[in-house]
Amino acid sequence: MRTELWDQFDGLVSASPRLLATVTAHNADGTSSLTTYDGAQMRAIGILGGTIPYNVWVRGGHVTEAAPNLPLSEILI
Repeated sequence: MRTELWDQFDGLVSASPRLLATVTAHNADGTSSLTTYDGAQMRAIGILGGTIPYNVWVRGGHVTEAAPNLPLSEILI
């Protein structure tokens, strides 16, 4: 039995998370070559204007919007 509270929580958690990545190249087929903060390489559909390298948000294999170019730190709890 699902409750309304669980449905509200489930709406916050997306099936495809939003990832922060750095654009390393624009490709002729309309994709961008990206590097995530942990060093993983990937390609995503979409090209945003800008001087390479720049940061973008990626969701579901698509570049969604530009991300701020701020220092990134990871903290383990």
